[in-house]
Formats: sequence, C-alpha cells, structure tokens
Amino acid sequence: MIPSAIVLSHDEQRERLRRGCPEAVPRSVVAGDPCMDRLRASLPFREEYRAALGLRPGQKLLVLTSTWGPYSLLGANMDLVRRALAELPSDEYRVLAAVHPNVWYGHGGWQLRAWLAPFLRAGLILPSPDTDVWKAALVAADAFAGDHGSLTLYAAALGVPGLLGAFGEDVVAKGSPMDRLGAALARVVPDVPLERQLARAAAGRAGDERLDGIGALVTSRPMRSAELLRRLYYSRMELPEPEQPAVPRPVALPLPLPAERHEPVAPAAYADARSTADGGLELRRYPAALQGAVTGHLPDPHLVTAEGEPDSRWSRTADVVLARPPARGETFREAAERVFREHPGCWLAAFAGEQANSCVAFTRDGGRTTALWVDSAPPDPVAIAASALYALPEGDRVAVIVAGSPYVLERPATHRERPAG
Repeated sequence: MIPSAIVLSHDEQRERLRRGCPEAVPRSVVAGDPCMDRLRASLPFREEYRAALGLRPGQKLLVLTSTWGPYSLLGANMDLVRRALAELPSDEYRVLAAVHPNVWYGHGGWQLRAWLAPFLRAGLILPSPDTDVWKAALVAADAFAGDHGSLTLYAAALGVPGLLGAFGEDVVAKGSPMDRLGAALARVVPDVPLERQLARAAAGRAGDERLDGIGALVTSRPMRSAELLRRLYYSRMELPEPEQPAVPRPVALPLPLPAERHEPVAPAAYADARSTADGGLELRRYPAALQGAVTGHLPDPHLVTAEGEPDSRWSRTADVVLARPPARGETFREAAERVFREHPGCWLAAFAGEQANSCVAFTRDGGRTTALWVDSAPPDPVAIAASALYALPEGDRVAVIVAGSPYVLERPATHRERPAG
C-alpha cells in the first residue's frame, strides 16, 4: 500500500523520516496533534473536570498511565497501583488508572477488572476505554506516574509533575521525544514513600526547561491540527471545505462515573493521627489490606475496622471498631460490651449518635463520650471522630485536620462518663 499522505505531528518527525526513509518525505504532512490541541483547549476548565470526576476540595488526583505489553506500567510494575492506594492518604488523594484500549480489548474488561479488583475495592477509578475520561483526568491531575505510552508525554507537555513507574527502553525510538522524556523523568523507587517522591517531582517540575522543551515536541502546529487535517481530508476528496472554522473544542465533561459495587462492611483502615503545633490533630487514613513493605508512611497507626469484618487479621486486632446500631431493646452500652467481647484487641467502640454528625464512643475500661462536629463535618464523620477520640481522649474541643481542611470536634463534659472506680 502506498499512502497518499503520511500525517506527522511535528517537524522533528519529518526529519527522522528523512533519515530513515527519504523517499517518503514528499508525502508527509505536518498537521499537529489534535488530541494535544483539545487538551490545551480544556485547561481553563480544570476545576470543572475535577468536580465532574468527584474530587472534593483539597483532594489531589494521581493519574496512573499504562500502555500495553510487558514493558508497560501494568505489565512490569502493577505493584505501583497497590502502592499508590496504600501509601497515599485516602481522604487526600484519588487514584485513576488510564489503561490503553489494547489491554481492555486484548484481555477483556472482565479480566482487567479481576486483576485490579483489590484496588477497585480500595477506591481506584478505572474509566472505560470508550470515553474521554482519561483526557479530562490529565487536565484535572495533580501528578502522574506512567510508562512509555503517549499519555505520559501528554501529561508532561501539560506541565503535570510525574514519575516513571516503568519504561520500555527497547521499544522506544532512540532520540525521539519519548526517549528524551525517559531520560528526564525520575523513576519510582521502592524504598522511599511514594508521596515524598511525588512531592519531589512537583518541586522540580516548575520551570524545568528540559521538560518544557520535550513537551514542545508533541506538536509544531499548536491549536491548528483541526484546521490542517480538515484541509488535507477535503483536498484528497476534492471537495470544498465548510465555511465555518475548524477549531479544537474542550473535552466533554465526564458523566457521573459508575459506582463500584461494594460490600456492606467498610474496608479496614490504618489511621495515622499526629498532633499539630496548636494542640489539634492531623488525621490520615490508609487501606489496611493493601499495605506491604514498610516505606515510612505509617510510623505509629491505629487500626480501624467495622463490626462484622470477617477477616480475623482486622477484627481481632483492631484498636477501634465502628459498631453497628444497637439491636432492638439493646442499649448503646450493651452493644459496646458485645463489641468488646467479639473484638479482643478493641479499645474503643464507636456508634453513630442520634444527633446528626455525632459519635457515641465507649472504651474498654467503661468510659463513654458523645462527640459532635461543630458547623461542618468531614467525610465519614463517625470513623474520623472515633479515630480522633482514640488519639486524643482528653479535652472539650479539638481541631481535626482531614485532607488539609480543619474541622472542630466538640466533647461536652455533660456528655462524658468516667469509668467506674
């Protein structure tokens, strides 16, 4: 087959074509990159994309980009998906995996979701390949971790700070923009907390002329691809072009993402509570089931699980148990005593209170406290209140910081009972 036109996105590609196949150069057309143009047209609407993806104020979005094949992120380093969900506080970060359609259709959606099932239970966002959600995610992203796929290059060109979780040196053309990007981006290392590595990437991205230069190699006809491609198509069809201009349009806002099926028992979590300089508390939570090698992100956590958790690793060792409502005719204290009997490691049992955004907590030594969130409550108010009460058992009011936002938890003295004796 002899093509009538070979479409290239950058003059740099034409020079490489000249070196590799000079007889093809007369048929080459540099027409820019329509995908890059749409991403750039979407940048003014970053907050709209973040809201459409369900990000709360203060949350950060990490996009994992994986192409296909054994050298891809999923093929060579799927453990990075686990690390992202295990090491990044679940209240502060959302993690989205943008997986190449070849993986979806080569292995099948059922197989891909089966491989990623533990991560989906922990909150991983996995958009379908037949949507533009990945484009919206790149615009909304705070960071990325990728491989040698095109999405990594797009993310870098948009100025998103990132890391390489895998990279197929043997399948990347030497001297190409992707090859240069592979040399410029830091690799994820196993013995440093991932959040620290992302922070370093963010600190180094601003004003990085090397990465800016590589990003500029995505297209040498910025924001003109629709115009140039349409001109090419109509000239080949020998038809007059439409009168209206061909301009890149912003990516459509994603429809509400389908909710993942979930169990009635909330996943066990480790909570890391640290005192702040003003006597408050900063609380960060992590999925317990995904923790692996110690990398310093959990110095002194306590374990929180829900009543009814069938896994004895969590139910018998949990410090805090989120209890179900008392049965008919059962008091809160009687229900708490049952929780302590069934969970031998539990020190604090917490119930949703009768008032909105309140928590009734019992300690194994007989203490009882009712705590209420003042003005506004964090997401998952009972679980966060329970962890705050466990970490700071004294005081009438405490400021609790969750995902960078402060909330006030009040414990009126009239709502406290000291243990007998």
